[in-house]
Amino acid sequence: MEGRIEKSMRPHLLFCYTECPNCLKIVDYLRSIFRDCSLEITFYHLIEVPPSLLMPRSDYYREIEREELLEKFIEERREKTLEKFEKISKDLGQFVDLTAHYVIEVIEGNKAEHVLNFLKERKFTGVVMGKRGLGTLATIWAGSFTQKMILYSQQPLWIIRKGTAERKFLIAVDTGEAGLKVASYALDVLSKLGNFEAIFFHAEWPLISKNIERPLTDLKKEELSSPIYELFSEIKERVKTIGIPINNIRIKVRGAIFGASSAILKEVRSNNFSTVIAGKRGKDGFTGLLLGSVATKLVSTLEKEALWLVP
Repeated sequence: MEGRIEKSMRPHLLFCYTECPNCLKIVDYLRSIFRDCSLEITFYHLIEVPPSLLMPRSDYYREIEREELLEKFIEERREKTLEKFEKISKDLGQFVDLTAHYVIEVIEGNKAEHVLNFLKERKFTGVVMGKRGLGTLATIWAGSFTQKMILYSQQPLWIIRKGTAERKFLIAVDTGEAGLKVASYALDVLSKLGNFEAIFFHAEWPLISKNIERPLTDLKKEELSSPIYELFSEIKERVKTIGIPINNIRIKVRGAIFGASSAILKEVRSNNFSTVIAGKRGKDGFTGLLLGSVATKLVSTLEKEALWLVP
């Protein structure tokens, strides 16, 4: 396709496919973000067998019948899913330089545990899924597939809520190694895209720095606290090293009197960002993630924006 952007290392996503309507939104989102770019996707689907087909029969002939029904059920679901994978790949391939792989597995038991085990031996740029069963903060305890993936996955998660999206990214960064990890991940993915807008956003309380918004090229030490200046300076150097057009990137610092998540949400809603990139780790490890980390609040509160969570 004319105008494609060639990169040596294309992003490789694991698309956790289900038959819910939200999967079509995920396809539209990926088409918008990676249009005219190179992308590799492993389409992944788990066939869940109904309990009625798993219970052995005491009667010999009924047991034979059950086994035949089970085999038929699995084969029909496999063929149906494969047809959908091929259709999605064909549609995406009209706009994206796509390499596609298909993985269809039959499972008994917990779906999230199966996916997590699948991920242990493989590495992806992101694990892509929709938002299902994620309402108030309290529902984190309820045990849905997406909730368990958020809590336990050691790979980046992309939670997609709507379809067509602009390449407009808010990258929420903290100071220190955690912030640099999020920044490095975001820059690596953005380097595979063409034109985009991105703001590296830091919410600070108490506010030691000034409230600022400016191009990354116009970094001023006197306006920022030392940790924030060091963070943005390191980001600036990495942008130059990777070769991303630095004019595409701005920095912003705001006070966070009501917490970092509130500041991020206000910024997202005020400036119509399509994608938020943030760290997943809670301040107090697992308990912090459950009871009030920035990541948990973003997952529960964002309504239409995609959220990339970096572990």
